[in-house]
Amino acid sequence: MNRGEINRLPLAAARYTDAPFPPYRFIPGRHPHPIANPQGHSYRAPGHVEPPVAFVPSKRWRESREYLFGCDLYNHAFWWEAHEAWEGLWRATPLDTGQRRYLQGIIQMAAIHLQLFQGHADGVARLRMTSREHLMASIELENSPRIMGVDVTNLLARVDDYCETVLVDRASPPWHQPEIFPYLQPSD
Repeated sequence: MNRGEINRLPLAAARYTDAPFPPYRFIPGRHPHPIANPQGHSYRAPGHVEPPVAFVPSKRWRESREYLFGCDLYNHAFWWEAHEAWEGLWRATPLDTGQRRYLQGIIQMAAIHLQLFQGHADGVARLRMTSREHLMASIELENSPRIMGVDVTNLLARVDDYCETVLVDRASPPWHQPEIFPYLQPSD
């Protein structure tokens, strides 16, 4: 698989929303920037203001369209787009909460996979460390390993296993193995 084939990845993860996916998965340097470039799939003209995202408490995660659509995007290799979907919710979430740290951790987790796909092992290492710090802090602050429907401890183990496997097995970028990918699967 070469870098241009990201839009043909064989992914069949469950969906949590019926929101349509963008026409392409953004990879820096390969595609028009989704927001800044007029040819981007989510172009925002100068002066465009995004509507504010409403805060949804962690326990009511099923009511958060942004969170669930971010999970859809992440699970289907729209990693940059998942980050964008979750960022508004992250901004709306109160500071110093486990939920905010969890959202920061999964935002960085999406970036890990984008870096893996691009073959940037150094970026992967840095992001794994900071993502892990946020996700571990989320467990402590929430006093629970389950946040927004996800067993965070299990997720961390699956991300570690995936990264180690992909980094060891790599021959050349892109580094992505859909059959062992650590999908986000929130549930009750």
